[in-house]
Amino acid sequence: MSDNPDKIARQVLRAISKLKVTLEAENAFLRAGRPEAVAALLEEKNREIEALDSVLHLYGEAGGDKQVLADAIAEVSTVISENQSLLEHSVEAQALFLKLIFSNAEEEGAKGYGATGHYASTSVQGEALTLRSEV
Repeated sequence: MSDNPDKIARQVLRAISKLKVTLEAENAFLRAGRPEAVAALLEEKNREIEALDSVLHLYGEAGGDKQVLADAIAEVSTVISENQSLLEHSVEAQALFLKLIFSNAEEEGAKGYGATGHYASTSVQGEALTLRSEV
């Protein structure tokens, strides 16, 4: 425990600040509907989370006072919460978009019984596979 808790606290505050800036940028990209920009930040965000985790661990080992970090942690927690909400919304929107793209297209045209009493469809796609028994 030769490390100075005050020195490590400054490192923690810098790490929190870096992560907060990255998360705020990510949140802005999420609000703007730019998932490619969010993906580009992923590696940086992961590095910053690992760095923060590392210095928080050191701070705990050095016997640092958690109250010193309370305000900074509260601020970044708010940004993290917003980030999580925006990410969930983005994932839901992308899932819906993909579902719309890959779902079976609804048959176009009317469905029902035709003049002959048989089930009829006016879909062009359905017509190609329909066997006709009317002569």
